[in-house]
Amino acid sequence: MPRSYCGPADGRRDFLAGLRSRAGALLAVAAAVLSSLVITTPAAAAVPSCSVGAYVTDLYAVDPIRGTVNADLWLWSVCPRKDLAAVQRLEFTNATKTMLTAPSSEKVDDEYWTQVKVSGTFRQALDLTDFPFDKQVIRIQVEENKLDKSRFVYRADVKNSTYNPRIHPADFKITQFRIGVGDAPYRTNFGDPRLEQGGSSRYSQLMIEFQLTREGITSFGKQILPVYVAFLVALISFLIWSKDNEVAMVARLGILGTALFTIMLNLRAVDEALGTFLNVTLVEEIHFMSLLYVLIGVANTAYVMKLLTDPMVQPAARRFNKRIFAIATGLYVIANIVVISLTVSF
Repeated sequence: MPRSYCGPADGRRDFLAGLRSRAGALLAVAAAVLSSLVITTPAAAAVPSCSVGAYVTDLYAVDPIRGTVNADLWLWSVCPRKDLAAVQRLEFTNATKTMLTAPSSEKVDDEYWTQVKVSGTFRQALDLTDFPFDKQVIRIQVEENKLDKSRFVYRADVKNSTYNPRIHPADFKITQFRIGVGDAPYRTNFGDPRLEQGGSSRYSQLMIEFQLTREGITSFGKQILPVYVAFLVALISFLIWSKDNEVAMVARLGILGTALFTIMLNLRAVDEALGTFLNVTLVEEIHFMSLLYVLIGVANTAYVMKLLTDPMVQPAARRFNKRIFAIATGLYVIANIVVISLTVSF
């Protein structure tokens, strides 16, 4: 009789089927346990909020030395409750002084509209590295000064916030404006018993931001003109020759000394005008290149003077002078074009 054949393949199928049935049973049990552990929790209550906006009426006195700017603006809030009025609890975190005037409050339908006028001086980090082709970002930071983010938040009134189009800060034009809200974190709870002791806190912050692009380069021309005049004077010194070599060389050194003094004096005036003692601007780069050109002129004159003491090498001295003149002047012009082009492009 033929025998039924139960080989290894049938055994594996039976084993896998058993595993599937056991896994299904275990999953069913786990689902039942988890469903019994699920506790239905009520939805968290929404944090109270107000719509907050700003209209900047004036922006002026951009001062790079003090790192400040003055601004006048209206701030408003629209809140569901009168006691939430955000403009009653304002803190200007980057202000050196502020004055709030003309407060008003009015109920409109089911909301409370409150506004106040603000005039202040605000600290700014002004970067003049690319002067006079620089762009400055001006910020006014406004924070809630009482209720942390678990109890109150701002909503930015972007649609109604803007600035007076007639604002024209000296030498600048406004190229961007935005308003937004964010968090202001602190590494303390300010002793608030309702917050975790030894913990931190966060408060709602309104950021009003301008980008200013410099458009006036008159001051740049005034600052850089003496430097280029000094450069031309130093350039002429390479061309001075005379039958009396000693007189010619002394005249050269006198001209180069005058150029050097002019550049140093003008550099000092630029530093005081821009307040850039700790960083290097385009104007200062041009001053430094001009100083280097003058110093090369001094070194060249001293070496040529030494060569001229020997009548046999006077032709070689003139050739050396001509070569140094061409190389130094060419490099100076190229370097000026490069640094100005790079500054304008960025």
